[in-house]
Amino acid sequence: MSYQQLTLDERYQIQALRKQRVSPAAIARALGRNRSTITRELARNSQRCETHAFYAAHMAQQTAGERRKHKGKLQRRIRNDLQQLVEQKLRLAWSPEQISGRLWAEQGLRLSHETIYQHVIRDSRESHGMLRYCLRFGGYKQHRLRKSKVGARTQERKHHIDDRPAAANERREVGHWERDCVIGLAGGAALLTMVDRKSRLSRIRRVDKLNSDEVADATVDALRDHRTKSVTNDNGQEFGRDDALQRRLGVQIYFCDPSSPWQRGSIENTNGLIRQYVPKRTEIDALHPQLPHALEDSLNHRPRKTLGYRTPHEVFFNARTKLMSGPMMRLGLEFSDPA
Repeated sequence: MSYQQLTLDERYQIQALRKQRVSPAAIARALGRNRSTITRELARNSQRCETHAFYAAHMAQQTAGERRKHKGKLQRRIRNDLQQLVEQKLRLAWSPEQISGRLWAEQGLRLSHETIYQHVIRDSRESHGMLRYCLRFGGYKQHRLRKSKVGARTQERKHHIDDRPAAANERREVGHWERDCVIGLAGGAALLTMVDRKSRLSRIRRVDKLNSDEVADATVDALRDHRTKSVTNDNGQEFGRDDALQRRLGVQIYFCDPSSPWQRGSIENTNGLIRQYVPKRTEIDALHPQLPHALEDSLNHRPRKTLGYRTPHEVFFNARTKLMSGPMMRLGLEFSDPA
């Protein structure tokens, strides 16, 4: 039968019996334990003061738990020949998972990849070693090695989408915009896209570089002549100048949760429509400079089923336009005059 740690209930029984001056042997018989288990428990987990020692169950439980936790950390350390082998493979740009998998496949040795990651973290924290730079991204989950105070302050400053007005969430009024970027080739120009949540009116601007300054300037230019009550976007670095942009626009900017595109479905749908004309990996720099305005005109005057087949332009400006009048278009279905 395998050995089992003493439970908290058993420790309370030991505490009660010791107060009655019951011997360790008698306590062991009462609990169905080996005498050495009780003797060792009293020796290791009793609390000592200047005049005497006493046994308190809750303090003994806490002491035993801390000792077990510390022992587990020591057992998970990689030492000796195995340490040399692991560090050698890390320097050959092997990932911890590759090392772990190969040790099991070749030697039948179980070594968790998490244990290897912890070894790398200790090497960085305790020895200021360079093992972390052998990993693909310069460190496993770098926030575990150091917290970014700037990032924390930035996150605290941001307005979360949960705080967005109900009028925006329910699409009751125009002026609540969603914002994103359509990216072409890496490092090249991009299209800043914006859409009004209620009317689906689109505003599109080309930015030569995908950085926060150019995106902020393009946002101001796109919304200069339009009602603006809020802006919602994701957490991309190109939207990092939110504090300055809020002052320029005089409205709040709200941020979605990471990896939650459904929280800004209007802009995702609009970007999908734009991708018909600007497929992925398109060199946007080489496109005609009037393309953003042409895309705007096409999208804003296209009837939408969700708007009762009105156009975004009609809904946003509360206007009426005639799109189906004019000369009859011949599309190959021609009818002869019965007369």
